[in-house]
Amino acid sequence: MNLTRLTSAALAACACALLMASPATAATTTSTATATPHAVPGSMAAAFGTVLPQSASPATIGDIYPAKWRNIPQDSVVDDWNMYNRECVSWAAFNIDRHGESASNYGDAKYWDDNARQHGYQVDNNPTPGAIAQTDRGTYGHVAIVDSASGNTVTVEDYNWDGTGHYLRHNVNKGDFRYIHFYG
Repeated sequence: MNLTRLTSAALAACACALLMASPATAATTTSTATATPHAVPGSMAAAFGTVLPQSASPATIGDIYPAKWRNIPQDSVVDDWNMYNRECVSWAAFNIDRHGESASNYGDAKYWDDNARQHGYQVDNNPTPGAIAQTDRGTYGHVAIVDSASGNTVTVEDYNWDGTGHYLRHNVNKGDFRYIHFYG
């Protein structure tokens, strides 16, 4: 997603969501896998189609994204990896860091596969739990964390799939992504 510019629509959506949710509701909303019935234009959900929530598996990470980045408006701060908060790249970089690896300064998601290759990481078409699903599709691309794979269906966990800056666990088509293996 765009790491350099905020739109008034994005700011309005974030402000509206914060104003309408109590702190308890906001925590529930960001920590559960909910899909929006209508995707924000330009979002990955609009590009790939909206999705339904998926039940958890043993590999599910859950929304463990730090509150200092999760509980403030999207794109309002830069995280420890030089990514804007509540974007797919921030979520992925945070999870990679938890495993002792780094995707710091990897930029927009569409560049992650090339940057990973340059740093010696394996990039292929094989989704495995913990791998980063990456696509160049859309203006800025998208990254997510692979939870599980079965046939042509890959269950991923990500932020900002629907353009609202929230966590979501959902299915994607295996062939729509490349898979970066930072660890494991």
